[in-house]
Amino acid sequence: MNYKDTLLTPNTLFEMKANLAEKEPQIQLEWLKTNVVSVRYQHNVSNQAFILHDGPPYANGDLHVGHALNKILKDFIVRYYNQKGFYSPWICGWDTHGLPIETAVVKSGVDRKTTLPVAFRQICRQYALDQIEKQITQFSRLGLFSDFQKKYVTLDLAYELEQLRLFQTMVQKKLVYRQLKPIYWSPSSESALAEAEIEYADLTSPSIYVTFTVTTGNKTINPGTKFLIWTTTPWTIPMNQLLAVGKDIVYVEVLVEDEKYLFAKVLLDQLQTLLNWKKVKIVEEVVGAKLVGIITKHPLYERDSLVVLGHHVTVEAGTGIVHTASGFGEDDYLIARANNIPIFAPLDDAGKYTAEVADNSLVGVYYEDANKMIGQRLEQNGALLKLKFTKHRYPIDWRTKKPVIYRATAQWFVSIEKIKPELLSEIKQVQWNPQWAAKRMETMIENRQDWCISRQRLWGVPIIAFYDENNQPQFTTELIEHVINLFAKAKTTDIWFEWSADQLLPPAYQNRNWQKEQDIMDVWFDSGVSNLAVTKEYNLPHSVNVYLEGIDQFRGWFNSSLITSVVATGHAPYQVVLSHGFANDEKGRKMSKSLGNVISPLSITDQCGADILRMWVASVDYRDDVKIGSEILKQIAEAYRKIRNTLRFLLANLNDFNPLTDLQPKLAEVDYYVLHLAREFQQKVNKNYEEFIFNNVYTLINNFVTKTLSKFYLDFTKDILYIEEMKSPRRRAVQTTLYYLYRILVDVLKPIIPHTVEESHRFITYPHQQSSVHLEENFVLTMSINDKLVAKWDQVLKLRDDVNKELERRREQKEIKKSLECQVTIALKPLYASLATIKDLYQIFIVSEIIFTTDHRNLTEYETSYLKVQEKDGLKCQRCWMIYNQLNGQNNEICNRCFNVLSAKNVR
Repeated sequence: MNYKDTLLTPNTLFEMKANLAEKEPQIQLEWLKTNVVSVRYQHNVSNQAFILHDGPPYANGDLHVGHALNKILKDFIVRYYNQKGFYSPWICGWDTHGLPIETAVVKSGVDRKTTLPVAFRQICRQYALDQIEKQITQFSRLGLFSDFQKKYVTLDLAYELEQLRLFQTMVQKKLVYRQLKPIYWSPSSESALAEAEIEYADLTSPSIYVTFTVTTGNKTINPGTKFLIWTTTPWTIPMNQLLAVGKDIVYVEVLVEDEKYLFAKVLLDQLQTLLNWKKVKIVEEVVGAKLVGIITKHPLYERDSLVVLGHHVTVEAGTGIVHTASGFGEDDYLIARANNIPIFAPLDDAGKYTAEVADNSLVGVYYEDANKMIGQRLEQNGALLKLKFTKHRYPIDWRTKKPVIYRATAQWFVSIEKIKPELLSEIKQVQWNPQWAAKRMETMIENRQDWCISRQRLWGVPIIAFYDENNQPQFTTELIEHVINLFAKAKTTDIWFEWSADQLLPPAYQNRNWQKEQDIMDVWFDSGVSNLAVTKEYNLPHSVNVYLEGIDQFRGWFNSSLITSVVATGHAPYQVVLSHGFANDEKGRKMSKSLGNVISPLSITDQCGADILRMWVASVDYRDDVKIGSEILKQIAEAYRKIRNTLRFLLANLNDFNPLTDLQPKLAEVDYYVLHLAREFQQKVNKNYEEFIFNNVYTLINNFVTKTLSKFYLDFTKDILYIEEMKSPRRRAVQTTLYYLYRILVDVLKPIIPHTVEESHRFITYPHQQSSVHLEENFVLTMSINDKLVAKWDQVLKLRDDVNKELERRREQKEIKKSLECQVTIALKPLYASLATIKDLYQIFIVSEIIFTTDHRNLTEYETSYLKVQEKDGLKCQRCWMIYNQLNGQNNEICNRCFNVLSAKNVR
């Protein structure tokens, strides 16, 4: 007889091979057809809210791995809280204004200069909307739990009006002003930039040492002495107005050959070496405070340069004397203002000198190109002592990757100083993760200058302001309210760029020759308003539970959101702020086209499936920079395979089980014990989900699947599931346990591999089963499990570990082959003596026989016991393969247990 045919072998249509790349799009289509996301949201709508507010990605280009990391992390949170019954709608957003879209439109062949402003804006709008649709398709492939029909877009009129109302509030609170002062300026973009739009790169610049000759000295320093300065921006020398010294710095006047030079004393040795001075004599020592008022001659022009005090002067590098050009540096500007020096910034938007420079040879020259010209002229005038080139960190435009400069221009600002105490106070109310982020944010706000909110672009939200007949800015709340109402009536802000100032002004202000502002708002102002706009539109709590973005957003969106929220409501917009690092390749290198190491998330979903990508996200410690590559994904795929096979085993052995009719009220001790482990596991997983430590969730799941299930409970219960009579109480008890284990495992897996658990849902029966696993309520195991039972079975597992070690040792020594063919002699140590009374322990240890003894001579000592493993002498049952002293007398091929099973009616 072929006894294999009598076994209750596992049976399921849930395939071992995942084929995720093929199955996932079909599953996602089913979700769309049945509105799974919106149904779940609606089901939870009356419950407590838990809101993650989505930071808007820019609506331009394909997704990269960083996008996938960000969105999948958010998806873990949203899915977890939705399945726990919270009302947790995820309103995804897009940032749609600004330079990148303008640039893309121009690259497509649209001439901005010859295209009417409104027409250009409409082209930009359509481009942004097209990009959003493309990105929605790509994001959807990741399996995100968001209803993309309900999204927020910064170009929507309702959003723009909310933004303008916040601007109005800022005006009302006297936080907005317009002023000429240096800000980050990008000649390549021809626009002001926010600090968040600045990156840094290693660039090589000319480093020059230049002299300014004293024309009017004092009692200590006579005319003819040369003040020595150092700069890496020779192009600013034509704009020099002042020389700054440190109040308490000690300076020396030295004689070198026939010339006298003045600089900081502490730098004497360094400068002597650098300038190759053979013989140096100190003529005079003087503190900086006594140099104030000395007048020097500009090295290129017939004009003066006054010596003043500078708070920023140090002796860490250079000469201790700082060349000061008021229009091209924050400190320069402040010192000039303090000394009533007019602000002088003769560069145009493209970085070229204007006629105001009063040097015809420079007019129209790009500032970087002027470095060589100026160096040559300084040398001709005998004012250049040294020229070398130095590599240093330099600010660049985050979009164009070209250098930026400080340039004084008239811009619109929001005062940060006035609200800084409130901002710092609110930072302390927020939970920052990682914890060091709180100090980082605090330092950024403490050091933050007033916010330049104006941009010299066309595609964006207009700054509602006018200039009167005297060119003075007018921006009252009354004027702003009037224009907002015009926008609402016209259903567009485009009229600002189409109508005249008189058409936009209230009647009382018309016909006065007023002009309208041409600048638009900073895109960080746009996105910073998102919390206000979204929570208002969707009637959500303003202070949301979580923000989660990349680490670069401390100076970006986290920052602007805090400012706008504190102005509008007096409170931070978030309760918890999470940040993640950047995604690098397997070697930890930044991804770049030049290195050929860019990995597209879409290529991963096409080849491996979204659930593999999602498992990778769960596996990494996202708080640091993370690595991804083919070898890493192979490891993830292997971990996924183990989870899938475990689900398959559970489904295959529940094939003949219906929880509506077959659940057993009484289980074996070992069943209760494994359910205790499962409940403990579930609680730990939930705790880590709620603490947003997803790599711990990943580790807990892997350990539970491989150790608790595969290597323990599922391993030894095969003997019961395959061998016992189908409806036997013991087999049904194991199946009851498997059902509970399946429910718990699926619940913890839902946020991470939603497609796989959805697929598995088709092959099992639930009470009151929903169409989607993501509409099922979380499974809660309510049974009470005795603490003494748990302690007892903790000991059993320790004993089992020792037995397995001895089995493996004997196997390595070629003394045994299969554990099932062995007998184990055990002399228990006193602490474990009670285990000898456990029935069927041999089955749990997967051996044929266990013999307990009190004589531990000739046995190997372990923590729990003394052990001896040997092959059991006897006869092998042809059905269950265990070794017995004797088989069934009527059959002589199988054991009594198997004979009784075959004699029953329900083998199959």
